[in-house]
Amino acid sequence: MIDKLARLLAHPGFLRAPLTVLGRGAQLAWKLQRGEAPRFALVPGGPVLQVPADRRYTTLSAFLMRDHVEPELAALDRFLPPGGVLVDVGANIGLFSLKGAHLVGARGLVLAVEPGAVSFARLTANLALNTLPQLRLVQAALSDREGEMALYHIPLGDDPQAFSLLPGGGQSASETVRVTTLDLLAEGHGLNRLDCIKIDVEGAEPMVLAGGSATLARLRPIVIFEINAPQAGASRTDAADALVALGYRLHRLRGVALEPLDQVPEAHGNLVAIHPLGPQPR
Repeated sequence: MIDKLARLLAHPGFLRAPLTVLGRGAQLAWKLQRGEAPRFALVPGGPVLQVPADRRYTTLSAFLMRDHVEPELAALDRFLPPGGVLVDVGANIGLFSLKGAHLVGARGLVLAVEPGAVSFARLTANLALNTLPQLRLVQAALSDREGEMALYHIPLGDDPQAFSLLPGGGQSASETVRVTTLDLLAEGHGLNRLDCIKIDVEGAEPMVLAGGSATLARLRPIVIFEINAPQAGASRTDAADALVALGYRLHRLRGVALEPLDQVPEAHGNLVAIHPLGPQPR
């Protein structure tokens, strides 16, 4: 708990509005004491999100920081115009998907892709709390082929929502999931536009990109993706290298400003890849 508190106090979302976050902390403590699963608007006037009644990092950070839980989520309005299209790969309980659906509006489309049974059930419940016909749920993992694969649990603070298709130290196969590709997903939903794709799949990002090479070359969406430690024989730069080979340029968010990068940073974190001929940030 001390480690979680230290992370939260150093979080940019806390530093941005400490009194607001402290007030939310008091509300959260009261709700958890009563065993109540917290329910709240992710953005003012926007979709409602419910998180589990526990003290895991997902619950704490989402309730306290709202859409400032990650810089890329806070800056999502720069990447998604009204009527836009988002594919959220590794949607978890719906943070990016719900805000994305709010941003694109009824004329847009969000595909929320989540394979894990626990997370997908919570994602489905969060969709049911809102009226968002533009948000479609897909229970599958994206990879470089169709079929079925083992989904491995990653022990991140005993959080049951962290999964990967890649085996690694300390992981165990927890369930078998349906697997498809980004290209097949785009074809199946008739996508002729794709403004942004967010990929958070705990090291399997290169597999997602390999299965979406035709879509990336055709639609050139902005790509938000995670840099992870090497695992299962993969290099930590594989995803970035694949995007650069397609003509993308890499950036990192500093607040809401995009900082161009000449190389992949050593630190773990998210990057934003932008194609000069594709959609541009607002």
